[in-house]
Amino acid sequence: MTSKFENFSVHYFLTRALFLGIGFSAIIGLSKQDSILAFSLGTFLGVFLIFLLNKIQKFKGERTLNEVLKEMKGFGFFLRVLLLLYGIVLLSEGLTFIQLFASSFFLIKTPIWFISLPLVLLLIRISKNGIITTFRVAACLLPISVILTLLSLMALCGYIDMGNVSPLLITPPLNFLKSVFYYTSLSVSPSILMLVTAKSNNTWSYLFGSFTLIAKMFLIIAIVGPLLASIYRFPEYIILKEIKLLNFIEKIENIVALSWIFDIFIYLSMASIFIKELLPKKKKNLIHSILMFITFFTSVLFIGKFYTNELRIYYFLPIFTAIIFIIIIPPLFIHTFKKRLVTK
Repeated sequence: MTSKFENFSVHYFLTRALFLGIGFSAIIGLSKQDSILAFSLGTFLGVFLIFLLNKIQKFKGERTLNEVLKEMKGFGFFLRVLLLLYGIVLLSEGLTFIQLFASSFFLIKTPIWFISLPLVLLLIRISKNGIITTFRVAACLLPISVILTLLSLMALCGYIDMGNVSPLLITPPLNFLKSVFYYTSLSVSPSILMLVTAKSNNTWSYLFGSFTLIAKMFLIIAIVGPLLASIYRFPEYIILKEIKLLNFIEKIENIVALSWIFDIFIYLSMASIFIKELLPKKKKNLIHSILMFITFFTSVLFIGKFYTNELRIYYFLPIFTAIIFIIIIPPLFIHTFKKRLVTK
């Protein structure tokens, strides 16, 4: 069993995970300074969707996701295939953008396969230990992540230029609605990975993670301005370069950026565990390892190697995750609700 704090920690990281390299830059490109409002409105919509996921968790009780899908028979098999595809896409996205992030700022001359191969091996090892390991690691990393996030927020407040934030409400309605949709999709959809847990309530962790995202978006717009922010692929990292502590401590952005690395690591670990949960029991470890390496080679040879393929993920992922959510969550909600009524 996992504790409430461990569940809180994992979901906090999942809420933030898809914004590194995708969420911030994609939404700023659509709605400029109105992105702050889009994040806020998207959070309110996201709370409702998290409520549905919480209800599914409550209704399924101690049953695993595997058991629930087996109860649904033929349609459950269809959902299993979709969920497997979903987990593989999320895993591929995470590996691709952690490669891109590391090769852009830290390991510039290092081959991208060398960056992510140790991570894939680590994910396979973690998945063999089960879900408990990831949840305990997340609980240990959460205080560090929160401290680094709060440190960056406070240190950057002195660089705010409110002229960059105004005027508001200048975005065409269609672009603004698209921004709200992007935020809701990217912040909520990783929560599907929490279905491998039992009876987790994710509302407060979602709100806390969303608060840090809204605050970071405000700082990005207020410091570099909407035009520059829409050009940068990683504007959340660029603003960290502004941090100076006590007027002489500089270049600490790599330390503060660890909070984003934690997000991606927990996210990838959960995606790996999620995929393994959905595989047949016979030779599960072998099949899981093969899928992990196939995903690794796909992210290195076909996606990360070509910028045009990275752009496809950039625009395709929010739509894909929303479609999967719409197809999967309502049937799971209805089935678990009916099953709950029968057992009462």
